[in-house]
Amino acid sequence: MSTDNTPTIDQFRPVVLSVLADGRVVPFRELCTKVADYLGLSTEIRAEQVPSGQARYINRINWACSGLTQAQLLGRPQRGHYAITANGREVESRKLKTYSEKDMLEWPAWRTYQEEVAARKKDDPAGSSIAPVNEELQSPIEVMANNEQAFNYKVETELRNRLQQASPEFFEKAVIKLLWAMGYGGIDGIISQDALGLTNVYIQAKRYSDTNKVGDPEIRNFIGSLDAQGANLGVFITTSSFLPKAQQSAARYRHGRIVLIDGQKLTRYMLNYGVAIQKKQEFTLYEIDEDFFDEEDA
Repeated sequence: MSTDNTPTIDQFRPVVLSVLADGRVVPFRELCTKVADYLGLSTEIRAEQVPSGQARYINRINWACSGLTQAQLLGRPQRGHYAITANGREVESRKLKTYSEKDMLEWPAWRTYQEEVAARKKDDPAGSSIAPVNEELQSPIEVMANNEQAFNYKVETELRNRLQQASPEFFEKAVIKLLWAMGYGGIDGIISQDALGLTNVYIQAKRYSDTNKVGDPEIRNFIGSLDAQGANLGVFITTSSFLPKAQQSAARYRHGRIVLIDGQKLTRYMLNYGVAIQKKQEFTLYEIDEDFFDEEDA
């Protein structure tokens, strides 16, 4: 087992804020160097690695930045760059030694993020069926599977936030890429259920914030569009969610079927079909090959 003398993620968070306190927009690599220099990390500590081969201190600073960004204590003005926010300055002024995920619950954005992660686990049949038990009572495979699910719930939540921050045009393109990945062809709000295009499904995609939920009027307008096109199948997609009356209107549609896809379902599909994501790391587990030890066949 490798030696671990690297500061924890909780210890890195306050230092990241201190390094960014001057208000500059700093590239991630430069930020890592500044944080390491600020703490006076030795050459030996900087050489420590996680199993993937990445430097452990860089890995943990990355996680520190990720959490601080979700809590809106850091901003990401451009890809791979970070800057402190007004709330981040307030935390930095306390000159803390550690700052944990539990501590960050003082910020609404972080609470909302954690609540969504918990909701995803509850709504996922695979996740909700797993009772929280002591890891010592689970097999190593169960522990890894549970941790993989928990990690991906967080990725789905961050993905939904990123889609909400994107332009409406970008969001529409993302939806089209997902539909293509799912095996549906088509453009301009129409997808085909079959190769010949004999059965068309009309789609509408709305990039909404959490405070802007899809209501009954929008579903009724969508139904009107379906009727005008002589269609009876529709999919309404949003990054937010649907109000109860909107769900009822869709369910009562008599001439066909309307499928509603909210932000949670949307990002779950995106992970399932590999859209807007990439594999971060893979692990390989081995077991004894019993056939190798079958002396009768030797």
